[in-house]
Amino acid sequence: MAVMSIRIPEEKRKKLKAIASLEGKSMTNIVSELIEEYVAEAQERLEERKELQEIMKASEKAFSGWDNEIDEICNDM
Repeated sequence: MAVMSIRIPEEKRKKLKAIASLEGKSMTNIVSELIEEYVAEAQERLEERKELQEIMKASEKAFSGWDNEIDEICNDM
């Protein structure tokens, strides 16, 4: 397991330590859980973005015929 050190304001560290103690957890466990949640959410967001990019790329040919002068006029309306 790797070691990571972070810098946070002393007041936040004290609050985190107090909350961890009240919940019967270590600060390391809390931070690790938060990182796991963030990574899972970020992976979902990135996957959604990837799916959107794939859909847009697949539909490129279908919409290529729409790019003309008349459509440009409609875009400005």
